[in-house]
Amino acid sequence: MNQKGLSLLELLIALGLTGVVALLAWSILQTAAFRLRDRSEHMGMEHSLRVAASVTRALLEPLGRDSTAGSDLALAAPGGVVARAVRGSGVLCGATPDSLMARSGPDWWTELRAPSAGRDSLLVGTVSGPERWVAVVLDAGTASASCPDGAPALVLPARVAPADLAAIGAGSPVRVFEPIELRSYSSSGAEWLGMRSMTSAGSIQPVAGPFAAPGVNFSYYTNAGISVTAPAAVALAGIDLTGLTERAGGVGVARISQARTDSAAGAVLLRNAR
Repeated sequence: MNQKGLSLLELLIALGLTGVVALLAWSILQTAAFRLRDRSEHMGMEHSLRVAASVTRALLEPLGRDSTAGSDLALAAPGGVVARAVRGSGVLCGATPDSLMARSGPDWWTELRAPSAGRDSLLVGTVSGPERWVAVVLDAGTASASCPDGAPALVLPARVAPADLAAIGAGSPVRVFEPIELRSYSSSGAEWLGMRSMTSAGSIQPVAGPFAAPGVNFSYYTNAGISVTAPAAVALAGIDLTGLTERAGGVGVARISQARTDSAAGAVLLRNAR
């Protein structure tokens, strides 16, 4: 039996081979980690582009315009929009000087959320005299009641001027709306798409991002395809987005590799554009 141990040379060779193997393993793991991170960031960027496009479409698609209430689009700027976002709609079955009564059955009333006093306002269509919309403020929370014919109703507390009250009543359409701002803003060295209610003093809240600056651009056109900025003339709104990977946008640990970008574009036709 050979009792001879390892020589110094053999030990050095073994240590060297172990170091080479460890270095190769570390390199493979580091490359895999970078690829996984880049793939994850790219997926996050694509998700951000989809969210931005979906939110923009959801806000703009229901917007309309008419000769009495004007355009639901209040501001059309390259960096964003301000619009009357519909939160509920239905048909009245009665009206008094201090409240409106809307039919609340599933075939009559639809809402994105419950109407909120201080945040929402109402547009009520007339049923007698010249056709027009009457704008009133929602004074308090809603309550349940019954229409004169016994059908379920939703009471919308709102003070209506006598002249307007004479023109509205059973059969009047009613819309609950909230003024919403959707625009780009800068933070952490990148651009973001944010949203806020114009009736509150709160700061804008992020919706999607980051984007390469300037990575959020709105454009507006008439039915004839002519570029326009006047909200009342807008029939089609377009949005162009240039996404940016998160670490390049200041989220997480700084990147060593080059930032990656991707883009998306779309257009939304306003509800009753003609």
